[in-house]
Amino acid sequence: MSLALREVDGVEITSLMDNFFDAIMAGNETARRAPLTRDVFSRPQPRAEHGSSMLITISWEGHRESLLLDTGITPDGVLHNVDALRVEPGPLRAIVLSHGHVDHTGGLMAALARFGRDVPVHVHPDAFRKRKVVFPDGREVDMPQLNPDALAAAGVTVVAGHEPSLLVDGHVLLSGEVARTTGFEKGLPNQHAEVDGQWQPDPATCDDQAVVMHVRDKGLVVVTGCGHSGIVNTLRYAQALTGVSALYAVIGGLHLSGANFEKIIPPTVAELERLAPQIIVPCHCTGWKAAQAIATALPWAFIPNSVGTRYVL
Repeated sequence: MSLALREVDGVEITSLMDNFFDAIMAGNETARRAPLTRDVFSRPQPRAEHGSSMLITISWEGHRESLLLDTGITPDGVLHNVDALRVEPGPLRAIVLSHGHVDHTGGLMAALARFGRDVPVHVHPDAFRKRKVVFPDGREVDMPQLNPDALAAAGVTVVAGHEPSLLVDGHVLLSGEVARTTGFEKGLPNQHAEVDGQWQPDPATCDDQAVVMHVRDKGLVVVTGCGHSGIVNTLRYAQALTGVSALYAVIGGLHLSGANFEKIIPPTVAELERLAPQIIVPCHCTGWKAAQAIATALPWAFIPNSVGTRYVL
């Protein structure tokens, strides 16, 4: 399968929420950090939380359009950062939910209240599943459910589908359900979901999807939320869907944090070396061990993230 993803002249991605904020982190021409204005320390400070949200703006032939990927975990965190960072998102063409976990959907209703309930929300149907994580010692952690009834009651247009689709006049690819092709990316082994009233294992998190753009003369920009599908699976799938092999930038969560995932850091990094993106920005749930391994293996490509950073691609 190859979809006719139209090229763009440029992409700007602003990290509105992530696990880390550093007000004085050095940047470069690609990673433009939150500005140090004269009043920066007397204004409300940006927040970091265990969540993710990115404002994606694309440009082509004099046009500029924006969409929001994920909305963080707290109801007000992303909007607090929009105000603290003095970000002007402008009209949104869409809100995309990378998957249904609350650290990506918690601020959805607040975002819709701010940006307009007429903004369509794109999501995989499994994102509405009721889920929990079960640990070997018997502990259970509930995952608050994305509520379709609340969205319907608010008059929100929900676009739900399993398949890849093109957004923003064909300039943005939403991957849909990612094909699993590696032998080592096996998902979240202790996740369970309620299906037809019964709890059952749900390791795959099939609702996990990515956003893809094709920058002219550069290659693909792939943006993930958590990367539960596996970042290697996701990148391979983006290449297969578009017919474009060149990887310009990989930005987002790679879900390599925690005991279940640290063991797959070596094969993941080895495959990233082979895929050779020009830029890689591990965010959110990647974890320090994986980020360090990526920085060591791909020092020319690695850029650490901080809330408020604007990536100019």
